[in-house]
Amino acid sequence: MTLRQADSFTPVEGRQGRGSAPWAFRADIEGLRAVAVLAVVLFHAEVPGVGGGFVGVDVFFVISGFLITGLLWREVSATGTVRLRGFYGARARRLLPASAFVGVVTMIGAAILLPALAARTAMGDGIASALYVSNYWFVARGVDYFSSNLPSSPFEHYWSLGVEEQFYLVWGPMILGAAWLIRRVRRRSEEQAVPSQRPYVTVLALIAVSSFALSFVATYVVPAAAYFSLPTR
Repeated sequence: MTLRQADSFTPVEGRQGRGSAPWAFRADIEGLRAVAVLAVVLFHAEVPGVGGGFVGVDVFFVISGFLITGLLWREVSATGTVRLRGFYGARARRLLPASAFVGVVTMIGAAILLPALAARTAMGDGIASALYVSNYWFVARGVDYFSSNLPSSPFEHYWSLGVEEQFYLVWGPMILGAAWLIRRVRRRSEEQAVPSQRPYVTVLALIAVSSFALSFVATYVVPAAAYFSLPTR
């Protein structure tokens, strides 16, 4: 379960200058997040009737994708570009402090409480988590998220945070690249540069269809990768 997600706020349209958008609280998004948290908690508590509660993580991904895509779209519509340094800086300030603190505490606890071999394995998991690649680390180790036969890693919940960070890493440049390509096409066709969501929706639809197809195939071929990896999520 991801420790921190994108905030439940969206810029209010029509009242902002560049970089100074007022932010409106979204009670609907916060409520959906609460339902997702509850579903995941009940799933891990093995409450009867909540066997599918793990999909709460997918709800988190949808919320983050919606908020981040909206943020990037508003910036590219207003400025024609995406300031990646500011975007990455905001994400780091939001996520790094809490994840780093919990990671350090977990490493210390693992070193003290776990047997030597298990503690060494946990240290490797912790390093992968600190680098936000724990999801692929668990794939390489053949971890089965739903297996109850083996003790889970104390860092296993960091896999979803890895997916989040990898999404942030690639999505900003992809939106920026789409904006650059759209500008070039419009310049060649001498089309008026009126902001439109259509090109971005087209790109998003193509990515979504490709991801779904890859996920469908990977679920049968490499189920661990289907669950943990960014492209299938």
